Amino acid sequence: MTAWQDKSEAEENELSAGVVQVAFEKLFGGGRGVQKFARSGLRYVKLAGGATLVEQNPKKKSEWAELAAMGKRVAWVLRDGEYLARVIDGEVVWLD
Repeated sequence: MTAWQDKSEAEENELSAGVVQVAFEKLFGGGRGVQKFARSGLRYVKLAGGATLVEQNPKKKSEWAELAAMGKRVAWVLRDGEYLARVIDGEVVWLD
């Protein structure tokens, strides 16, 4: 195993459901480290390993946007443009 593979696995371990849930509560609770994208105004929190937790845009046309528009707290974990997990009201679902 190379050093790169070791680092990648360590970063994946840091990106646990618990870590995501803490960031989720920070995102929707207004904690420190919450930032906003200038263009969309959407809030986000940076996570380990270059991942980001981004709130769902309720103005989009999707079932997830509809949930957000109805008051559900919906967010996504992304890394390098890839969706890693969906979080609805604190419940983390890892995507394949």
